[in-house]
Amino acid sequence: MAMTGTTKAEESTLPESATITIHDQQPDPCGEVEVTPYGGRVHFQNGDDKEYRLRFWKTERDATDGIDILLPAGARVTVVINKDDVFSYSVGDIDGSKVASGKGGGPIKN
Repeated sequence: MAMTGTTKAEESTLPESATITIHDQQPDPCGEVEVTPYGGRVHFQNGDDKEYRLRFWKTERDATDGIDILLPAGARVTVVINKDDVFSYSVGDIDGSKVASGKGGGPIKN
């Protein structure tokens, strides 16, 4: 697929990766995070001594249609972003009791 000069310039100004740090179950930054398409990475770094459930869902869908990923205490997980991906996310308790009301952010996107 051919890209215009404008499209190439827009994509080249995006970072290849970004880190969202979790402290007290709160993501920072909590707003939109955008990385390059086709392999851009969004790292979720857990700064707490508690594991969390990260729930990701397409922004046009309901959060209950999402997928959950374990974020171990003090660890990091990475999400790879493709062209035109847009996901919201929440940070919840591992037992799932507070996923729907968990602290969230996003979207993460390309």
